Amino acid sequence: MNKAFLHSKGFTLIELVVIILLLTILSVTVLPRFQTTDAYEAYTYRSQLISALRLTQQRAMQQTNPNAVGAGQSFCHQIIIENKRYGIPNRLDCSVTSFPTGWEPDETGLIVDPSHDITISISGSANPSNVAFDSWGRPAATSDCAGGCLIDITSAVDAVQIAIEPEGYIHGL
Repeated sequence: MNKAFLHSKGFTLIELVVIILLLTILSVTVLPRFQTTDAYEAYTYRSQLISALRLTQQRAMQQTNPNAVGAGQSFCHQIIIENKRYGIPNRLDCSVTSFPTGWEPDETGLIVDPSHDITISISGSANPSNVAFDSWGRPAATSDCAGGCLIDITSAVDAVQIAIEPEGYIHGL
């Protein structure tokens, strides 16, 4: 038999060991993330909260009439953030800074599913906290996010953040 033909068959021992080593590393690091959805829950809630914040910001920039609701009364453009939920408890009264009993979320609100181990909070602020916007889309001076802030979304597996810049830019970190 031809010697060149014998050497071209199969893998060398080194190639086989390297492949097994790579598969082991992948199975230890990547596969546990596919076992549950916990790794993705924090990112999902972050995306939903970013959308709610941007919607509230857009409303603050569009609904600028100081008499929109009544004489000298305009809409309230703030989102209250509490451990397991966020939203607008009262669109007409910004002095409401907590959720009433029986509160149901609308398009800017959400209650975290009890099966998900997620907490939401503004870094450095007590719960509940609020994020309010002025007519320029910037965090209002009266909110817990005045001058910009970070919002933490923490799960059992991962932690992500939302940054609200002083100019009003909202983005995930």
